[in-house]
Amino acid sequence: MEVLNQKGELIELDTGFKFGDDFFTLLDFVKYPSPDDALRCTSELQCELFYRDIMNYAFVDSHNQLLADGHIDLAAKNLNEINNLSLDYLTGLKKKEYLERKLASLQNEMYLGEPVDFSMIMCDLDNFKSVNDKFGHSVGDDTLALFGQLILDTIRPSDFSYRYGGEEFMILLPNTKLSEAILVAERLRKVIEQRLQIGNYGLNQITAFDLNSEQIEQENNDINDAFFLAHSVTCSFGVANYSEQGQSTESLFDTADENLYIAKKSGRNRVAY
Repeated sequence: MEVLNQKGELIELDTGFKFGDDFFTLLDFVKYPSPDDALRCTSELQCELFYRDIMNYAFVDSHNQLLADGHIDLAAKNLNEINNLSLDYLTGLKKKEYLERKLASLQNEMYLGEPVDFSMIMCDLDNFKSVNDKFGHSVGDDTLALFGQLILDTIRPSDFSYRYGGEEFMILLPNTKLSEAILVAERLRKVIEQRLQIGNYGLNQITAFDLNSEQIEQENNDINDAFFLAHSVTCSFGVANYSEQGQSTESLFDTADENLYIAKKSGRNRVAY
């Protein structure tokens, strides 16, 4: 059975109903309707509600029956469809609603006295409006998509990353002290600064590029097809830790947000904590 996580990597599943953290956090996401469901009537909503009904009323039994009957591919397809509902289509990161539920879950574990601490990184692409204004929204979308991929490439498999809105992103780091989270944010800051660029080859259309990609390396070997840099992309970061700085997930969020504001006001392309 092949089921993919948010990085597109395979999740190993037992043949019984034992799917580990990835699956059960997914259950939490689709189980509870979001507050604005009643305000939307789109095909996306209809799809979400359809799979929500499957999870609430029939999924467990039907999934196990598919496995028992040997319909492994169909069972995996259903899981992948449900997993896709939790992802932002552009960046491949989790949706904002997933962040709110994960924060509530982590805070509940803290209340129960479990040895769990976590840190939050809030990050925002610097002067992103100028990218859309100068190059168009298509290039802006390419930039956001690549930014999301670089986040997934940089953080640990046990960490959680979300598109919070527009060009703003959130990263949750379980079992991570403030000092460790600062190092993660600084590492990601350097990755964005050094690798995420907007440019073109010769007369090719301008778009976002990862300067460490194989495509760049191959085409740089061709002296007749040089890469022309049009715009460097940077990002600012605000970092906070729950046990050291937060009495609730709301105060943790506020602290990370305040630190992000400081990073922006201090010149951008930096980490504040």
